[in-house]
Amino acid sequence: MKKVYLVGLVLAAVLMLAACGGKDSAANKNDKEITVAVQLESSKDILEIAKKDAEKKGYTINIMEVSDNVAYNDAVQHEEADANFAQHEPFMKMFNQEKKADLVAVQPIYYFAGGFYSKEYKDANELPDNGKVGIPSDPTNEGRALAILNAKGIIELKEGVGFDGTIDDIIKNPKNLTFERIDLLNLAKAYDENDIAMVFCYPAYLEPIKLTTKDAILLEDEEASKHYALQVVTRADEKDSEKIKVLKEAMTTSEVADYIKNSSAGANIPAF
Repeated sequence: MKKVYLVGLVLAAVLMLAACGGKDSAANKNDKEITVAVQLESSKDILEIAKKDAEKKGYTINIMEVSDNVAYNDAVQHEEADANFAQHEPFMKMFNQEKKADLVAVQPIYYFAGGFYSKEYKDANELPDNGKVGIPSDPTNEGRALAILNAKGIIELKEGVGFDGTIDDIIKNPKNLTFERIDLLNLAKAYDENDIAMVFCYPAYLEPIKLTTKDAILLEDEEASKHYALQVVTRADEKDSEKIKVLKEAMTTSEVADYIKNSSAGANIPAF
């Protein structure tokens, strides 16, 4: 009887060790997986290239595709993703403020010029009095669009507002333009609306309307564009982790830089 009892104890110990070993193996596997949330197809393409470099270091990059401009930040904040690659730092800061989140931008990847496009007019000076202008509905991108109009002399903003201006900060509007706030993802569609004189848009959204930045009637200058470089974003407690270090290295290779330049007809410029 005692012998059977001892055998039972040994078996229990073996099973317990196996279970612990299984947990450790699963944990080790998860430690080598980096989940990154994206919204744009171009971001996904860059991560596909980065995967190869990460694999050399024993890591796997998993791409989480989302469909809107909030989900990728929620995924990181709620620890469903380790990082995201979909936004510039000002947009991230707005999310932090609204959601009391602790996201941090850790690596700029590329930047591009925002611009205004018109189906009817070839020059901003041709815009009609009382013309309607489409601008982004979220505060950070609204400020970016208005900063371009201010820099080009189309409107004048209150002194000192910089990139944070709103329609309410306009102090001079010689053409008496009216502004319609439109969701960022719908701005390209507004280009075809008959009552829109011109609309703000980014290079990534121009392909469906068969335009490039060369078609812009107003284009942002490079220093302003750098301010809005697309970044790798993670949580504050993850920014110095091995995963994020590997991800940053994988996304700043010469192969990624070449892809950024060659896939966008020069519209996107590496920021590393």
